[in-house]
Amino acid sequence: MNEETEQLLSELERIVVERQDWLFRFAYMRIGVREDAEDVVQEVLLNVFRRLREKMHVESLEQYVIRSISNACNDYFRRKPLSIVPLDKAEQVPVHEGDRQIHEEFVRINKLLDTLPQEQSEIVRLKCYDDLTFKQIAELQGIPEATAKSRYRYAIMHLKSKMRVDS
Repeated sequence: MNEETEQLLSELERIVVERQDWLFRFAYMRIGVREDAEDVVQEVLLNVFRRLREKMHVESLEQYVIRSISNACNDYFRRKPLSIVPLDKAEQVPVHEGDRQIHEEFVRINKLLDTLPQEQSEIVRLKCYDDLTFKQIAELQGIPEATAKSRYRYAIMHLKSKMRVDS
């Protein structure tokens, strides 16, 4: 194993140790099922580990892992037949007691974010929920930073007006 590969594997270990909970939350807020989110994160981390051992070169490993999880979440919905549960019934879906708080948060936030165009709602998730910078969001989404900022601004304006109407 060469020195670059060893450094990348060491960096992956650091990401897993320091960001594992964040990575799970990132996947959970997109999928909404604890076990499936855990599986997606684990599968991505194993694939990244294998690729690094095969001497894959990556400039920003953390960005690569996040983007891989995001893509895996999108693939999850393509592979799995959707069983659609209306949002007003989502609260009745059985949830383990330990997951109740994150599930309630998932339902509440998704109800609001579903009122936005998809590209805006994803920017809000990445910025507010995943605590990414606009630069990181732009890199992850493959868009200019100014576009990420404007989508976020329009989304927040829409959410504020929606909350005023609902209250």
